[in-house]
Amino acid sequence: MQHYLAILLIFGAMGNLAAANRADVHYRTALAYHALEKFDRAVAEYQKAIAYEPNSFTAHLHLGVAYSELKQYQAALSAYHRAAQLSPANAQPHYNIGLVYLKEGKLPMAKEAFEKAISLAPDVEDAYNGLGEVLLKQGLLEEAARAYTAAMKLHPNGTVALVGLGQVYAKQGHLPLAIETFEKVIAIQADNTAAHYHLARALLKSGKREKAAAVMEFFKVLRQTDALLEQAQKWVKTHPEDAKGYNNLGIVYLARRRVDTAIENYQRAIALAPTLATAHYNLAHAYHKQEKLQLAIAAYQRAISADANLAIAHNNLAVCYLDKHGAGQAQLDTDKHGEGQALALRLLDKARAHAETAVRLAPNEQNYWDTLAHVYALLGLDKNAQHARQKTEVSVPTALKRAQSREHPSPQLGNPPSDK
Repeated sequence: MQHYLAILLIFGAMGNLAAANRADVHYRTALAYHALEKFDRAVAEYQKAIAYEPNSFTAHLHLGVAYSELKQYQAALSAYHRAAQLSPANAQPHYNIGLVYLKEGKLPMAKEAFEKAISLAPDVEDAYNGLGEVLLKQGLLEEAARAYTAAMKLHPNGTVALVGLGQVYAKQGHLPLAIETFEKVIAIQADNTAAHYHLARALLKSGKREKAAAVMEFFKVLRQTDALLEQAQKWVKTHPEDAKGYNNLGIVYLARRRVDTAIENYQRAIALAPTLATAHYNLAHAYHKQEKLQLAIAAYQRAISADANLAIAHNNLAVCYLDKHGAGQAQLDTDKHGEGQALALRLLDKARAHAETAVRLAPNEQNYWDTLAHVYALLGLDKNAQHARQKTEVSVPTALKRAQSREHPSPQLGNPPSDK
């Protein structure tokens, strides 16, 4: 009898092990779908994992997150409550419950959940930020300020807490302090959409209309590109070997004034596709914005090597040479050996060659003709300059138009990604 009992115990253990293995397979599959933001499939796999391991805390917790992403909030709450039962000392389920109630506008219940999370994990900033948002919505400004301040003690440069604290100051009428706080957020994260919106409002209330209008204008750019940024980030996550995806992500970052991040993505695109002319052009364009002329020139040259007919690269390369020529003018007065004059002439010759190529390739681009006119004028070719200016239909002062020629050329897209 003992022999049979031993066999039963062995088979029982093997069955439990097999169930655990199957649960792990489904859980890992769910995580993969979750990372790809395919939440319906993730839910199905989490549920299969739970069927084999009903007491899996992490499976229930992540199931709740997937349901929340699908806006199935009641199902999310059920999963979070089960996770809280399985691990009573863990703050994460309570924090997530607070987020769901906050999205549903159930502020008292959200407040209770965030406070529970804080009691379990007083050193986690997210729960303080959640509590601060609830209190701000409830009009409890002093309490909201305390919650955000507690979050900042844990993470002094946390942008969520700073934006919240800035809103508290604005509602309290402390506009200079609010403006200072929102500007600090922007110094930390140049494309923080919420900070730009609230800064514009605070500036307007302070009577600084012109500055408010400029900030609001950039806020509109950020709001328009928020979804594009999310889409582009998702694309490169799901297509990590697609060079054009990184090129397009760089374009979005550049529009949002995240120049360094844009450069990183252009470089990633080039590493994947060294002959992608648009990525080289966009990299040059970003360097040009930073006034790193040598890097810009080298990148424009690589763009032209990849696509000799890329007119915009020829025009901007000409502008780079003009900028270098202008920067060197101050040295010419002290040049005793004529070396500076020779260098200046070489720069203008290079600018002329590329400006002439640009107008040959794109004869209807007014900015290109203006660049060429400026080159001819500096070379003393007045008739050529006059002829080139006649190609520009709008009468705009040369200095202003040259500034436009730097800013007008937009980054070059690859084929727009589409997830079929």
